[in-house]
Amino acid sequence: MREKLNVGVIGCGWAGEQHARAYSSLTEAKILAAADLEETRSKDLAERCEADTWHTDYRKILEDPRIDAVSICLPHHLHSRVVMEAAEASKHILCEKPMANNLEEADEMIRSARKAGVTLMIAENVRFHPINLKIKEVIQQNCIGEVFLARIFRDHEMHDYLRMRPWFLNKEKSGGGIWMAGGIHDVDALRMIVGEVETVSVYQARSVFPEMEGDDTVAALLKFEDGAVGVVTESFSTKTFKPLSPIGCPTVLNGSSGTITVRDDELEIYGKNVGDSSICIRKKVEEKDTFVEEMKHFVRCVKSGETPITSGQEERRTLAVICAGYQSLNKGGVRVKVRY
Repeated sequence: MREKLNVGVIGCGWAGEQHARAYSSLTEAKILAAADLEETRSKDLAERCEADTWHTDYRKILEDPRIDAVSICLPHHLHSRVVMEAAEASKHILCEKPMANNLEEADEMIRSARKAGVTLMIAENVRFHPINLKIKEVIQQNCIGEVFLARIFRDHEMHDYLRMRPWFLNKEKSGGGIWMAGGIHDVDALRMIVGEVETVSVYQARSVFPEMEGDDTVAALLKFEDGAVGVVTESFSTKTFKPLSPIGCPTVLNGSSGTITVRDDELEIYGKNVGDSSICIRKKVEEKDTFVEEMKHFVRCVKSGETPITSGQEERRTLAVICAGYQSLNKGGVRVKVRY
């Protein structure tokens, strides 16, 4: 393995920009090429990252023997095909979330990577969010006892952003709507913190974004295998003054002996195992760039051969919850068992 991991970025939109920025901050990686259907975007990103080539055809990156790994930052419906092509070209792969629009595609991606002997990591940055990591640590220290209720709210108005990316408005290409695009983050965070999901019920609210074919607002009820319950709301359409908590982090976790409440970059922890039962303590969480932490992990896994935290197999389990949720939504919110 070379001292630096040579990377090609496929897709130079918002996600591709974040990947490129993060790689550029690492001494262990170097971007050699970028590809996008819009040549101006690929050229601009390549020049800013001091890459020597840019393309409108991503296959040129896959054919380049200098490139060790690729970041795939394309619309959801293209993930599976390009991942399989990258694996066949013996490139290590970091693919944006959701890994695929259905479990069949996810399985094909996992098989292709395994057959080629390359690393497949899904870019799920909530796993690297310092607040989520601190919440998990506090729970493991038994500060609030056993979690029995977790609530997470993803509130934002993104109509203009989505109009600029019309594939997002297409139900088939995006894999649905906000439950796929946002729910995949929040279900993954809750799986990390609380545990595996047993059943899911999802309800779609009245749409206020008519251009969007899929769901723009949903509410979900998750039943975890240990008996805990999760309440998740997702919306592309809520006009709010400010988010209730950082995106991708639970707002409130109730345990048998206390509660964790997330407020911006702080955790408020109240519980009998914390100290004086009449007060709560506040833990400020150090801010970190989740994309940089994610790329560090990917580079380390490729070089060492270790399995990524967000491997294809691991993130398939989160996708299984999302797919079960869409089954529920399509049946009017009935409870659906997750088939892993």
